[in-house]
Amino acid sequence: YKVIAVNYCVTVCSRTRLQLMGMKRLMTQTLLAASLLLVAPLAWALEFEMQMQTKCIYEEINANVLVVGDFKAFHRDHPEVPETVDVRVEDPHSLVLFEGHGKNEGQFAFTTKTAGEYKACFTVRDLQTAYQTKLKLDWRTGVAATDWGAIAKKEHLDALTVELRKLEDNIREVYSEMLLLQQREQEMRDISEQTNTRVAWYSITSLLICIGSGCWQLWYLRRFFQRKKLL
Repeated sequence: YKVIAVNYCVTVCSRTRLQLMGMKRLMTQTLLAASLLLVAPLAWALEFEMQMQTKCIYEEINANVLVVGDFKAFHRDHPEVPETVDVRVEDPHSLVLFEGHGKNEGQFAFTTKTAGEYKACFTVRDLQTAYQTKLKLDWRTGVAATDWGAIAKKEHLDALTVELRKLEDNIREVYSEMLLLQQREQEMRDISEQTNTRVAWYSITSLLICIGSGCWQLWYLRRFFQRKKLL
């Protein structure tokens, strides 16, 4: 009986251990999937032809957000041949955050101070060069722009902890986006209410002017007819 009991305990413990490992693997996969879903909107790559001497890319970004952009310019028909461009990145108040001249590839990085529309402008030397230049831009913000490998190495974090940190930062950014949308909704509601109030006062003023004009016309016509002794 002792041997049977020991074997039963070993079997149960093994099954429990396998179940715990499976749950941990499932949790890791779930966190990875959730992180990918949340990070997806925060990073995008764009490849486009210049077609004009200056072309700008705009992005709406919140305050206190890390932004990293990698760019590479090359010939449209021969990707192995590099082309040079001038790069200029500005904040919503037209303050220059990054500027480079005669570069075929590079990177810019900054942390936003105010929420608004940030832009990155690329310029070539002439229009003929623009028609044969193609540019690739990899724009990352927030969690997608963070170097998690360096953080994990510095703080000695395992893969699961790093994914949890990513998920936490993603949730924080989503919450910040929701607050920004709520603020904009409030601003739009205030503008709508102000517009409705102005329209109402305009209608009342127009009505009063029409009534006053009608009364004045009646008074003038009555006086005119009295003068002509028709009344």
